[in-house]
Amino acid sequence: MSELHEMSLRERIRLNLVSSMEAANINQVQLADKLGISKGTVNNWARGNNSPDVDMVPKICKVLGISVLDLYAPTKFESSDVKETKKAPSLPDEAMKVAKDYWALDRWGRQVVRSVIADEKERCEDETRFLEETAPPAEEEPKVIPLYRVPAAAGYASPIFGSDFDYYTLKPEDPQGAVFAIRVQGDSMEPHFPNGSIAFCNKDPLADGDIGVFCLDGDSFIKQYHHDKFMGMTYLFSLNRDRADADKLITRTGGQTLTCFGRVMTRRRFPVPGAGGI
Repeated sequence: MSELHEMSLRERIRLNLVSSMEAANINQVQLADKLGISKGTVNNWARGNNSPDVDMVPKICKVLGISVLDLYAPTKFESSDVKETKKAPSLPDEAMKVAKDYWALDRWGRQVVRSVIADEKERCEDETRFLEETAPPAEEEPKVIPLYRVPAAAGYASPIFGSDFDYYTLKPEDPQGAVFAIRVQGDSMEPHFPNGSIAFCNKDPLADGDIGVFCLDGDSFIKQYHHDKFMGMTYLFSLNRDRADADKLITRTGGQTLTCFGRVMTRRRFPVPGAGGI
């Protein structure tokens, strides 16, 4: 008969964290740097003084290449008597109950649940991406980026920005992954990008529905990007649909010149007009 070792959840997380760090060949300093937190915080986790906050767990798992379940799973130091205890379920009781309730629904109900899960998963991914982009590097000086003086139009065209810019020191609440910033001019991207506000940009490739800073035939715009592969047309949409007159259409045969200078860093995704209920 094997001995049953009772272990607190904090101790379980500590052991799994330490073993996962060893497997990934990542030390405490490296983990702290990748997470944008202090070494002391990671040291407290490794010593079992406290456990990571819930919103920090997905980031830790991503860095270490493990799943959330791996971090909470029973360790090799925990054993159970098969005659007296049941094998722990692979999912928490709450998740098992949700799964049971899901299969009790008809196919329409299950479709609604899947739709909600997909929307919430996308929201969490967006939030995680934004938090990663806004997290300041550990123990480094504030980042300084160029803030271009000529704005990008959110409505009428502005001349494309050139080399004139001011240095802008990123604040803690600004996206730390930004490589340049530009002021917004006009009302076609309101309320998300009001007239006079600053848009922070990086050089990541644009995905369909992303907000970008564009140069179209020598004029600059901040717009939502959408490409219709079937029709071979590119749209630059205004988020403010009362200003749909400020949308731009680029066709295969139009002879227009379109350049993207950067992807605007946003906390959320925006539905493409006509495809997301707008």
